[in-house]
Amino acid sequence: MQSRKTRVIDGTDREILRALYEKRPLAGRQIARRVGITASAVAPRLCNLLSVGIIKKVKVEGMRHFQREINGQMEMVKCPRRIIWDLDIKY
Repeated sequence: MQSRKTRVIDGTDREILRALYEKRPLAGRQIARRVGITASAVAPRLCNLLSVGIIKKVKVEGMRHFQREINGQMEMVKCPRRIIWDLDIKY
């Protein structure tokens, strides 16, 4: 089985792109619902497609702040509540 980092696009990635092509822009949870996988499973795929340059972040909504223990120390962590994604089409 290939590592996720070496594989560029598979069938699930194509389904994600098809969902964005049919109705865009979409949030990660909406994409996951349309493709039939969980939001936590779609997130690394979206990051991979972003790094390849196929999709882009349109909007980041609502940052949440919380504390998390990292290396024995409490650190403040920021995380977006919702990211809106779209195809990165160059005309």
